[in-house]
Amino acid sequence: MLNLLKNLLTIGTIVETKSEEGKALARVNICGRVSDFLPVLSFANSYKKHYIPARIGEQVLVLAPYGEANGGIILRGIFNKECKEQEGASDFKEIISYEDGVEFSYDTKNSTLEINSPKQISISCQNAFIAAQRVEIDSPSIDLGLGGAGVVTTECICAFTGSPHPQGSQNTRSKV
Repeated sequence: MLNLLKNLLTIGTIVETKSEEGKALARVNICGRVSDFLPVLSFANSYKKHYIPARIGEQVLVLAPYGEANGGIILRGIFNKECKEQEGASDFKEIISYEDGVEFSYDTKNSTLEINSPKQISISCQNAFIAAQRVEIDSPSIDLGLGGAGVVTTECICAFTGSPHPQGSQNTRSKV
């Protein structure tokens, strides 16, 4: 009976996956014995599916309802020496980070959502609506109309007078 109880919940390490095939299945090394391919618990139903590939070396918990690991399921995401919590996470701040450096964080105390990407962010939709008291964009180049004409600001120097333009966009401002 004691062995059955010990086998209901066991900690192991993923040693093989079928993630490249798009399948949430993995084999786990449990105390030197490798399991069959077991399903990896994920968020999945008709409303939403969230696939996160299992990784070799990931520490997991195997839940075996009948005490037999080969009939169990994998509960994943145990922080350990090899996979530590993200720096900056707290009781109020959730952080999601990816191996390429992309990071999402949400701080409920300050109601602040941050998205950081070392490369490109693309958003495609039928219509976009942004409502804000102020929008600030820090970029050396901004194209507001797919190659349209430049925007004249009061910071622009007039080629004829050598002085700043007296009339310019009051709603669009930029550093020259």
